[in-house]
Amino acid sequence: MDRESMQQLSLHLSRVLGDIGVSRFIRTRRRRTFLMIETIDRIGDELAGRNLTTYTFGSQTEGTTTLGMKSDIDRLACYNNLPVILDWCEWRQGKGNLLVVKNEQSPPQHCWLQFVRPDLPLPVTEVNMRSGMVDSEGRVLRTNTLIEIQEIIRQLSESGEIFQHGPSRSWNEMEDFIVAFHCTSLPEECKFLFCRPRPGHWPRPDTLAMARQTGVFLVPQGYTEDPSRPVKCRSTTFHVPVENMYYPLYKREWRFSTSIMERLLVFDMNIIQHMVYVILKMLRKSIIKQVVDDRFSTFHVKTAILFTIETYPPNIWSEDNLVQCVIYCLTTLLRWLKIRLCPHYTISGVNLFTGKLFKHEQYKLHSMITEIIYSNFQCLYTIEMDDLGRRMSSVISSQIIGVDTRCTLYQVQMVGLYLWWAIPSEYKHIAFLINDKSDLYQSMIEHFETLNVLKNNGTKIEQEAASLLIPSVCGALASIQASRCINQGQPVTHNTFQLYQLSFDSDLLSSRLKFASMLYCSGQYEAAANCLTFCEGLLGPAVWQYCGCKGRWGTPLNNEFRKMTVNTPFKDILQKYTALDVSFTQNEIYCVPQHLVYEMFRTAGDEDRQQRHPADEFKWMDYIVIDCFPFLHYLQYLTHTQLNQRDRKLRALNNLYFYISSSEDCGHIDTAWNMLGHCYELENELDLARVCYTESLQLYPRNNAANWHVARIIHQHLNG
Repeated sequence: MDRESMQQLSLHLSRVLGDIGVSRFIRTRRRRTFLMIETIDRIGDELAGRNLTTYTFGSQTEGTTTLGMKSDIDRLACYNNLPVILDWCEWRQGKGNLLVVKNEQSPPQHCWLQFVRPDLPLPVTEVNMRSGMVDSEGRVLRTNTLIEIQEIIRQLSESGEIFQHGPSRSWNEMEDFIVAFHCTSLPEECKFLFCRPRPGHWPRPDTLAMARQTGVFLVPQGYTEDPSRPVKCRSTTFHVPVENMYYPLYKREWRFSTSIMERLLVFDMNIIQHMVYVILKMLRKSIIKQVVDDRFSTFHVKTAILFTIETYPPNIWSEDNLVQCVIYCLTTLLRWLKIRLCPHYTISGVNLFTGKLFKHEQYKLHSMITEIIYSNFQCLYTIEMDDLGRRMSSVISSQIIGVDTRCTLYQVQMVGLYLWWAIPSEYKHIAFLINDKSDLYQSMIEHFETLNVLKNNGTKIEQEAASLLIPSVCGALASIQASRCINQGQPVTHNTFQLYQLSFDSDLLSSRLKFASMLYCSGQYEAAANCLTFCEGLLGPAVWQYCGCKGRWGTPLNNEFRKMTVNTPFKDILQKYTALDVSFTQNEIYCVPQHLVYEMFRTAGDEDRQQRHPADEFKWMDYIVIDCFPFLHYLQYLTHTQLNQRDRKLRALNNLYFYISSSEDCGHIDTAWNMLGHCYELENELDLARVCYTESLQLYPRNNAANWHVARIIHQHLNG
């Protein structure tokens, strides 16, 4: 391919990549979304009293994916109760430690972890947990089987199955979950990046300075086959000494992981390098994977582009040189395949082909990549992922692309935004995380203080996360305080009203509806009616009603809402266009209409309980959770009934009926039917009420409060 043709192909490819969301804007949006989720996860872990730190790594956080790649989410849970030390001089009193143990036979990047006492700098001598074992030298080692954690993962799995990919053990096929321990010091082999010779223009000095401070994770080694049996790819990593045959070596090996360091390096890529990386991933997944499956992985591709960026001059990375940059990276891979050695970018002595590819497969890959280069990248036109091939053909022939590229842009944004909303949704149920504590109110106060510290003194992303979470905490505190006042027959205090005021920024409607519900329950009907009228005025075609409860997913996204997400900041999307579901705990029971209290007792027996699996994801069923729109109409009906405003009452009833009859089977539609049934009971239309409860039960026969309401009506009928 001549220079001019390659430039034209580069520009066409760049345009198509922009259409499918490979751009600065989408990259920034994805990264910010998942880093925010990571930050909120950590705050949630602290709130729930879990002694761990959760990280989100991989292509979602890097922003190096597209809709068509269908990339999973890579999570790493670092347990802070057992820090890893490299030497006895790093031991600190008061906390258990894990000591890195290596010997001459230890494969590169691998080690064992020995338990160390928290009171004295001495090794533990007895096994006191299921994940411990004693080796032939009497050392108590931590195995990588993590038996206790695997049982928790199995409970979280809907099917009861554990999905295993390398070191990951997960309850979900689309989410990799790795358990790790952290070492603040860098082992010698992990200092490779800082001491080996290189041109010097990349990575930048400030990136290297940050990378030095990251430490390393210790993760279970990823080989899943028993080394005592024949395996596809033999290597010294699988060697098991005779004296240890009773406990295979691979079950005690841990591996150094420099995930934070690698994320910093990817974040340091410019947009052209980012595009090249995405193209390489597409080639791997669409073409190479068909031959060697995932054993030639994204990590091999990432390593190739990191070394290429470091090796080649910075001026080559331009839009009209995109294809040539891909060739440079593929040439790096060809060189490694030829010598059958793929070095690790940050750790010395590692061959990333070891245990992955057969020798003949490496030859085959070499031929495939050579063919890709010398066929002038004709394979690009065959890639179905993200409709890339057809888009390329359409651009080159100057035809109008059949797919609305802007619509695709919205979809790309929605991948990150959907998860963004899921996290604030959990914080609408913020009290659920700590509801098993003896004093929920005090725990909420402590959490509120923690969030204020982060808001004032945290990193930029911590400050943003805290500012988004504080309104939800204020709403929970206000509702608990008000419930106590109503129960004791006392007026709701001025301080409680101030907390309600602070909660209104949690999203568009839910906190205001909780406030209106409190006003109704405390007999302030005029104020409740005014608040509900204001809430009704906030509704519009761009408002999306969202629910993240397991088994009750929210309403589909509408086009008006999609349009608003294009250039609207996250905070505005949440506060101006998103209506999260409304939730009440046992501590807020006097701030909710009595009829809805039945929702807390929807689970009536063992058969109901068995359907709540995994149990942790159905915890919401022990509380009152309602969608915003029907709750608004229901509260209006109750309030106008108390005010003897018949026309307004009937209008609210009609709105509730219209909402239910025109809604799809989504959200808490069973609870909406139950509220409509109660309205008909108050209208003395018991037959219509029974029809509503029956409709509710047809949708969800189990774990439905309608069972109680049907029983009530039958009891009333039998008693005249």
